[in-house]
Amino acid sequence: MSFQVTTRCPHLLPFRFLFDVNRLPASWPTCIRNVSSDAALTSKKLAIFPNRSDLKATEPLALARLPTSSILRSLLLGAFFSSPILFTPGFALLKKISNSPSRFLNPDQNPFLRAIVKPLVYDQFCAGTTKSEIQARMSQIKSLGFAGVILCYGQEIQIPMSDPSALDHSHNTTNQYLDQELEQWKLGNLETLDMLGKGDWLGMKLTGAGKQVTDALMEGHDPPPAFLNAMETILHKTVLNNTRIWIDAEQQILQPTIDRWTINLMSKYNRGGQAIVYNTLQAYLKDSRQKLENQLQGAHQEGWTLAIKLVRGAYIENDIRSRIHDTKADTDASYNGIVRDLLSGTVAGVPTGSAFPKMHLFLAGHNAISVAKASKLVRELQDRGTLKVLPEFGQLQGMADQLGCELLQHGEDAVRDGAAGGVKKVVVPKVYKCLTWGSVQQCMQYLVRRAVENHGATGAVKEGMPALVRELRRRGVDVLMGRSENGGRSSAAAGG
Repeated sequence: MSFQVTTRCPHLLPFRFLFDVNRLPASWPTCIRNVSSDAALTSKKLAIFPNRSDLKATEPLALARLPTSSILRSLLLGAFFSSPILFTPGFALLKKISNSPSRFLNPDQNPFLRAIVKPLVYDQFCAGTTKSEIQARMSQIKSLGFAGVILCYGQEIQIPMSDPSALDHSHNTTNQYLDQELEQWKLGNLETLDMLGKGDWLGMKLTGAGKQVTDALMEGHDPPPAFLNAMETILHKTVLNNTRIWIDAEQQILQPTIDRWTINLMSKYNRGGQAIVYNTLQAYLKDSRQKLENQLQGAHQEGWTLAIKLVRGAYIENDIRSRIHDTKADTDASYNGIVRDLLSGTVAGVPTGSAFPKMHLFLAGHNAISVAKASKLVRELQDRGTLKVLPEFGQLQGMADQLGCELLQHGEDAVRDGAAGGVKKVVVPKVYKCLTWGSVQQCMQYLVRRAVENHGATGAVKEGMPALVRELRRRGVDVLMGRSENGGRSSAAAGG
């Protein structure tokens, strides 16, 4: 009956999270009451550390970390992403803005457009346009308990898959301009490093270095000498600052060369058990496991340390579809299987047990079930003394924010419980937030991909909304009752 009622009231679906069925008057329409019941059921999900059977017991403490502005934006954007009526024209406009050379459609030059895009979309997913904005956002994130940030310079190039040669017609190809592109990219990454603290990360896209580098990537060439010099400068500063770099995956027309260039950098800088450079592995690709096995075998044979950032993938709308798993279930199985084999040291073609090669792993993801499985496996393998890799976790700013907060809360609970039980040191995975910075226009391609990801994960977006509404309601009650509430860690520490 609930399904039939819901489908008869489709206009209410984007707003199903606004209601708590237990508090609605009996006189309210049945369709609203039943939609609310559905939302209440879907909010009961697997805990991040599954030995805690009731996620809601720690939910207020976890979500109390988030600022109210972030919760409100998440709810507003959740309604947008889950409503076809709102999403279809809105997404078309975002894509138009991201690819248009028109000054009218440039949010950095059109104040009216900027007033819409920046507070509603850019501020949810990006770090800022100025150094002061970026540093304020980074400080806020670290104050919530995150171990650090991954800060990415937003400049990049996307290849139109329908006509890759169109890039030549839309791009200034004079030598002076190409040199300026590379220099701007180098300076942007150096400026990013200046804003990072010890243990933070620099995230980079190689296409951001301009058309000359992008052409070399497409054609499978060696890196241009000017690019190598720029990378040497960036990596020298990375090492001095005690930070790390991850090199993002991009479209498959570019990725084989990106992998080759990145492996060469890892073989030079990832020595002595340390990892400075991380490569990105996209689990939605059918050849992702073979890539992993080849890279791990090469690292083991040549004596350097493989460092992997594992993601599902973000270019499905603009990539070679035949290379991507046919179903979401296949992608989930690929991601979860790679995590299992790396944590337990059972990757084909490399030694197992105590001889498993030393490597570093960063699990980037917004899928609560995958994160829960990985967290549970870490704990089980630790208890047995067979954990081969202690992963680090991270989510993009503005996506699955409650998931990161729950990871932090459970980690803090594990440390506290361990101390109460006489355990001197409890090791828990670190959790990070990834942010992109740059002008609004520079970040538009990034924002389009975030829109695609959120729309593709509509179910997960909806499932997270009831928890956010409960937290917003709790804060409203605190204000009405005169209790102190600031939406930050102090309320979490006080028990929310």
